[in-house]
Amino acid sequence: MLICVIEFATMPGMEQRNRDLVTELLVEAGKLDGFISKESFTSRDNPGKVVTLSYWRDAEALRAWMHNAEHRKAIPLGRKELFTHYVIQIAEVVNDKSWTRPA
Repeated sequence: MLICVIEFATMPGMEQRNRDLVTELLVEAGKLDGFISKESFTSRDNPGKVVTLSYWRDAEALRAWMHNAEHRKAIPLGRKELFTHYVIQIAEVVNDKSWTRPA
């Protein structure tokens, strides 16, 4: 499994446009075999900083997303209008454990 970590900040006034675009792109990602899930978090320490985690079955699935036509169209829009900056990191999960408190 791979995790794509995207750290970014949105241009002032473009927050809703970014949320709308992410909603549209999430529909596209959901169509791809190998997309698992996505979550976003807003930093308490750095106002405006958002971190998004998307989970992918393997490199092939993530590569398919990187070549998706709608995603490719969104990239220049993000650079030109939506983001002040972004950092993308891809991490491979080498261990995955979970635990839930019994009822």
